Amino acid sequence: YAMTQRNMDERSKKIVFVSNCILNANNKVAEFARYPGMFTQVVEILDKYGAGLIQMPCPEVLHIGNQRWWHDRNLYNNAGYRRFCRKLAEQMADYMENYAIAGYDILAILVCDGSPTCGLTVSSHYENGGGHPEEPVRSLREKPGIYMEELMKEMDARGITAPPLYGLKMDDKEKTNEQIIEEFDCFIRDRTCE
Repeated sequence: YAMTQRNMDERSKKIVFVSNCILNANNKVAEFARYPGMFTQVVEILDKYGAGLIQMPCPEVLHIGNQRWWHDRNLYNNAGYRRFCRKLAEQMADYMENYAIAGYDILAILVCDGSPTCGLTVSSHYENGGGHPEEPVRSLREKPGIYMEELMKEMDARGITAPPLYGLKMDDKEKTNEQIIEEFDCFIRDRTCE
């Protein structure tokens, strides 16, 4: 009894893995930040439900830097970048395994839909990529980003049951931040509402 008492504290044992740029807009490629520093409403929602946050690394900043040009999925889709993303994904899967051993609940993996790296259901594609740089003809394709593909492969290879995945619709210019947050709040509340 004394041992159990000693180890008790207020933690919820609930975790959400979050794309880096949701908590740090300074890592977004130029012209894509929708908020000054962090998407504070996301943090407020997760705090409301007692969730801790793991800020995943930003593969794009670590690989190319903060002064990178806009890139798309087809530019990042190469062996070297995939290997780099795989190493980062391995670290995140280590966290997931450690939390599972300790009985924690991973509520979600929260990413930026539309990102060529962290998109969940869609990622950016340049129709006119390659050759001399010009104004991109950009579209969204129904494919996850490169990092998300590698993270899902790593979880699958280790037999980690994928937690609910959610892509904030950050590249949807028709949605306001309030609409994006409302949809996310509904998702995290019961993991089924959209």
